[in-house]
Amino acid sequence: MHKIFIIARREYLERVRTRSFLVTTVLIPLLLFGATALPVYLESRGSAESRHLLVVAPDVATAQVIRQQLIQLPQQEKKKSQQSDPTEKRQAPKMGELTVDIDTDTSEAARAAATEKVKQKQLDGVIFASSEALSSKKIPFITRDVSNFGFNAQIEDGVSEALQRDSLKKKGLTDADLNASLQPVELETRSPAGGGNPRAVFIAVFSMVMLLYATVMWYGVAVTRAILDEKTSRVMEVMLSTARPTELMAGKVMGVGAVGLTQVAIWIIAALLISAQGLIAGADLLKGVISVRLLVYFGVFFLLGYTLYSTLCAAVGSIVNSEQEAQQLQIVVMMPMIVSVIIMVNVVQSPGSPSAVWASLFPLTAPLLMFLRVAMQTPPWWQIALSIALMLATTYGLIWACARIYRVGILMYGKRPTLPEILKWIRYA
Repeated sequence: MHKIFIIARREYLERVRTRSFLVTTVLIPLLLFGATALPVYLESRGSAESRHLLVVAPDVATAQVIRQQLIQLPQQEKKKSQQSDPTEKRQAPKMGELTVDIDTDTSEAARAAATEKVKQKQLDGVIFASSEALSSKKIPFITRDVSNFGFNAQIEDGVSEALQRDSLKKKGLTDADLNASLQPVELETRSPAGGGNPRAVFIAVFSMVMLLYATVMWYGVAVTRAILDEKTSRVMEVMLSTARPTELMAGKVMGVGAVGLTQVAIWIIAALLISAQGLIAGADLLKGVISVRLLVYFGVFFLLGYTLYSTLCAAVGSIVNSEQEAQQLQIVVMMPMIVSVIIMVNVVQSPGSPSAVWASLFPLTAPLLMFLRVAMQTPPWWQIALSIALMLATTYGLIWACARIYRVGILMYGKRPTLPEILKWIRYA
């Protein structure tokens, strides 16, 4: 055991002192932040620009109704955004001030002239609500920003609500009646077992699942590369003079895993220290969502998943002789983890379905999917116990088999061994 810790310590210190560790520790959070926050920031700045629209209708009254509703859209969107739950932010971009003119000339010549003004950038858009368009309930919106789906959807909602109000008002309803009838109803989903906001639960759990997935994928592959580097440099032959192959494999799995945990811990601490306000808001949001029980399960499934896949990656590193061969086999080894992410949405929607149950019991997909089921809708205790037992048994069997492959493979050079040869290694090693 002492030799295992010495090897693990060497693997850990060798990697945390490299420039690549420092660069990835700083660069990856910046890239993630840029990929998520920067597009939203640019979209909000671009969409907050003032726009000049023209409403064309067969009569002044209809045009004025649409104009009045459109002018109120920026204030309505701002109010909805302020009143919405933090986990239910509207995806529509911010809307700048709208200048809306009206016209009652619905002829084709007037439409062509208005379209030309849009082309010449004298107008940002034309809502052509002719009699035919109103009767068919299909009103053309002529604009250069045809790909600005968020803004166009807001204009569509505004025109639709304006015409609904106008139709109901002509039937004798007062403004108070109209506001009451058009007030949207908020449906609050609640679990019978209590708990926090279900959307907050999903966001928190999904973040933990993706953290588990990324760490296992990333540092499982790092184990393969660590073994391959030493094998190709013949350092392994020297190390075998002082330690057994199984001790080398265990030390590398522990050392590289500790590097991953260190990097994740740095990211979490940095995120908490960046903003005290963000820390307080996050604590309020996650209150009643992330429990001690859930954290314990996260630790259990994280360790089991990492050990299982790192052992497979160690076997891959001992078999192959080049980086290209390693990449080909790594895809096969990591495929169950990738499949887990693909079917994750189905498990969230139906945690108790037969497919979700069997997928969460299968040892290679259980680290992600059983944890997801535990967090979203706790399954019967025997399913959790059976899943953990199967993972432990599978991990033990893989460690036994992979240690035998590792024992022979690390000293094999030349061509990649065939499957029958690998089975002989397991049998005779």
